[in-house]
Amino acid sequence: MKGRLVAFVGVFCIASLMAVGAYANGKPTRPDRPDKSETEWIAFTGDLIGAQAVEGCCPNDGPFPEYAMQLAFEVGDFPAYTGYDGQLFVNRYGAGRDQKYKVQFWNDDIAIEIIGGVIDDDKKNKVLTVTFTDEACVDLYTKAPIAAVSFVLVRTPY
Repeated sequence: MKGRLVAFVGVFCIASLMAVGAYANGKPTRPDRPDKSETEWIAFTGDLIGAQAVEGCCPNDGPFPEYAMQLAFEVGDFPAYTGYDGQLFVNRYGAGRDQKYKVQFWNDDIAIEIIGGVIDDDKKNKVLTVTFTDEACVDLYTKAPIAAVSFVLVRTPY
């Protein structure tokens, strides 16, 4: 009986030393977390015109993806139906029943913001549609009115 106890303790000690040796360099390294940014298709039809795949849009602190958009209304000295390359931010605005949607688009020449719309979030098919009807488009920085705009925004996985 004494021999079996000594053998058991010996095996236990060796197993413990092997386990400790595996962690001799500290904690095991955790694998990198996968990038959680998603690619989605964002399309505008109406007074805002554009459709393209974007990646990582649009947490509140960025990144703000590059986007090509055409505006069907005048912005300052820029005529209607002018195309622009710029940055895009689209996201929900507010909370609860009165929740709206915010669209911001800017580059070196223009900076616009539209808040409003009627949100239709089809979670089953992962399609978000926001219909803006005669919403105020304002200068992003000064909040000066530019035009009343109507358009539809659609966001879907790409």
